[in-house]
Amino acid sequence: MKLFGFVAAFFFAWISVSHAQEEIPELNVHQIIELIESNGSYAFAAAAADIDIARARRDQAKSALYPRLSLNATGQGYQSTQKWLEDNAEIYGGLEVVQPIYDFGKSGAAIDAAGSDVEAAEMALVSARNAVLLEGMALFFELHASELQLRAYNEIHASAYVRWDRAKEQLDLGRASPLDVAKALALVEKTRLDYYRERSRNNTFRIRLEELIAQELPQELISPPPPPQKAPMEVDREEFALVVIKRNPQTAALVKQVQATRLRRGGVSNFPNLEAFGNLGHSSRDMRGRNEYALGARLSWSIFNGGIEKAERNQLAAEESRFGAMLEVKRRHLRRQAFAVLMDRHDAYQRVIAARAGLDYAQKNLLRRQQLYSQERVADLGRAMIDNSTAEAELIRATGAYNVEMARIAVLLGLNPAQGLEDGLLASVLDGQAGPAEDFVPKGGSGFGQDDQDKVNRNIE
Repeated sequence: MKLFGFVAAFFFAWISVSHAQEEIPELNVHQIIELIESNGSYAFAAAAADIDIARARRDQAKSALYPRLSLNATGQGYQSTQKWLEDNAEIYGGLEVVQPIYDFGKSGAAIDAAGSDVEAAEMALVSARNAVLLEGMALFFELHASELQLRAYNEIHASAYVRWDRAKEQLDLGRASPLDVAKALALVEKTRLDYYRERSRNNTFRIRLEELIAQELPQELISPPPPPQKAPMEVDREEFALVVIKRNPQTAALVKQVQATRLRRGGVSNFPNLEAFGNLGHSSRDMRGRNEYALGARLSWSIFNGGIEKAERNQLAAEESRFGAMLEVKRRHLRRQAFAVLMDRHDAYQRVIAARAGLDYAQKNLLRRQQLYSQERVADLGRAMIDNSTAEAELIRATGAYNVEMARIAVLLGLNPAQGLEDGLLASVLDGQAGPAEDFVPKGGSGFGQDDQDKVNRNIE
């Protein structure tokens, strides 16, 4: 009786804190992602800056196609061989405009390569943004689970404290030894440590998530996300892996980098440049034969420059090979990731089923203990309350793990993580092609909530 009262006091003290705080509306996972997209751009600002850099380089490459206007002025003192001239100084000014006509594809290659760099930077931004959104989603679920785990640790500590207090009473009555009291005190401090550690984890999750969404969260989260109700769709792993490799933004970025390097290499050549020009000049010195203006075309050709072009082509060829090797490694890695995320998704769903079954048992056990307690057949409800809170926390963790795996699927496909929570995502990207590739598949789930407890599914090709 005393234990139940003490635990209840701790519990109500725990939940009363949130009511004393200013009411802050609770957010769901979609709202969290929208807030991160709106306010958490600092986390992927470096990738956004890379796009600006690439666009500036593209503009720089395009500038080679436009006319160039230059102004020059020269002042000099001199001594003429014509002794009868009294002038010994001159000021000359000139204005020239040059329009490139043809450079045998060098400017075009530079522009196309810069365009590929822009596309690669845009793909890199997609990856960076999705990574931050996925982090925020995981923090959201972890924080909800931590709230329930904190409550469980609080109940465990309260129970240990009451047992320690009871051990001291038994010691005074001569029914317990000092060793029993010391053991009970050790358990009190151990449970206090568990509570403090979880509280620190909770604060860490909260600080980071509030940083990403740029606003405060409620002091206590009381509306956890519901668990999934339907089993995940079966898909062909090889087909899914091919789609992931094709659509993944990191792969696309590497493909664009390979293209950009190849284009730059193709633009390095020892060909002439043809350009039109017009100039206008004036001098303070009176000389016969000086042009006041001129119009014409100019052909310039560097016949020999020590092999600079060859060295540059070799360098770009090596860079292209490096990007090609990175692309092949990334494709193989994505194939393994695609397989792993499908298997992890099934494991996470089974974890949800196990957690639901565990919570079902914990709730029924708590109800049974409450009935026995009302009949004065048991002395406390502490252990049953603790088990119930722990089971609730595990269900939230399992739900979060499943949703994060679904979000990872969306991220691998280059989509917003929130799209992974929508029904029919895999069916839409795979054009309805589904079905397990194995010839033997165990029945889905553990049987909790199902009517096929003794049924085994077989799929014979």
